[in-house]
Amino acid sequence: MKQLESKIEDYKRFVITLIILSSYFFVGTIISMHVYQNQLEEMMMTLTLIGLTAAFYFTLKLSDFQKRISEEE
Repeated sequence: MKQLESKIEDYKRFVITLIILSSYFFVGTIISMHVYQNQLEEMMMTLTLIGLTAAFYFTLKLSDFQKRISEEE
């Protein structure tokens, strides 16, 4: 039970970190498109989507862990 609660805390922190990282990539994409006009937009947008997809996956895992805890109580 205690190990599951520590996993939940770790997953919450990781999801927040991924969302922040993805937002930085998105802002970098906007800046590179309008200010620098270089060819890195596709790579930056891909990294943004990968980060958001990973955050969504870990959010699903987090909800699964929370359901397990509520079932055990």
